[in-house]
Amino acid sequence: MIEKQYGITLSDILKAHQKISGIAFNTPLKQSFELSAKLNRNIWLKLENMQPTGAFKIRGAANKILSLDEKFRSNGVITTSSGNHGRAVAYLAAKLNIPATVCMTEIVPQEKVEKIKMLGANVIIHGTNQDQASEKALTLAQKEGLTFVPPFDDPHIIAGQGTIGLEIIEENQDIDTLVVQVSGGGLMSGIAIAAKSINPKIKIIGVTSEKGAAIYESIKAGKIVTVDEPVSLADALPGPIPKDNQYTFQICRDLVDEIIPVSDDLIAKAMVHAFKKEKLVLEGGGAASIALLMTIPPEKLGKNVAAICSGDNVNPEKILELTKTVEI
Repeated sequence: MIEKQYGITLSDILKAHQKISGIAFNTPLKQSFELSAKLNRNIWLKLENMQPTGAFKIRGAANKILSLDEKFRSNGVITTSSGNHGRAVAYLAAKLNIPATVCMTEIVPQEKVEKIKMLGANVIIHGTNQDQASEKALTLAQKEGLTFVPPFDDPHIIAGQGTIGLEIIEENQDIDTLVVQVSGGGLMSGIAIAAKSINPKIKIIGVTSEKGAAIYESIKAGKIVTVDEPVSLADALPGPIPKDNQYTFQICRDLVDEIIPVSDDLIAKAMVHAFKKEKLVLEGGGAASIALLMTIPPEKLGKNVAAICSGDNVNPEKILELTKTVEI
């Protein structure tokens, strides 16, 4: 059984859903008539871009921080992030009136940095990839007595993200295929455990960036491999995972049916499609699921498909620029 294999259970996800209620929203599951017609399938979009911080990351961050003992919580929290996780931690810290520090790399868009600072967190820019930023955060955590809030490889984080899968299936029990972004694997791991615990036959398809896709490359190699962290329109997706990964690599390897990389060009088209056709503002990583649906052969999908749309943390000028240059 899944519970025995991974140490994160459907019960953990149900408890997380209760714990984060009132902080993270039960977001809409909206049908995409455009994509449904194109694919001759029923396509539903889970609108995690409508969370208070604009992305699903608030779910895992809330579950983790609210699970801390009061003593550790009051000392303050620290994390590393490409943007959305850091914003979620900063938001929770502000609500709980505790100190927060977010370590970020030099390649993170300034838009995301400023949104985290706006919430009152201390932002430290360090290194050119997530490994370097994580090393800095862990060093500061030990030195200053802060609690490190992992971005993905943590049972509380995974259980929090898994509440998305729970909500999708509770709202529409006919869903037979899920399309989920894969970066460090916390989102995918949580959703996969929730969905396959409820319906072992459900198909789970991951989508990731063409370059710097750590989980995808590691699964292909049969072990965790080092990847570069290139500049990408989907800046939330590329980047390494630590060699001591305890959860997400194994869960994604075992429970995900297929992971498909998509190009930046296709992601740009998906962002424009989201804006023009779905009336959604999505950053590159958030639109990656739509990018996959714009190109995948319909026979790879079931009849009822739910795709995660998460991340509205993009400069509006970027969206407007793409609408002028990208044809869909």
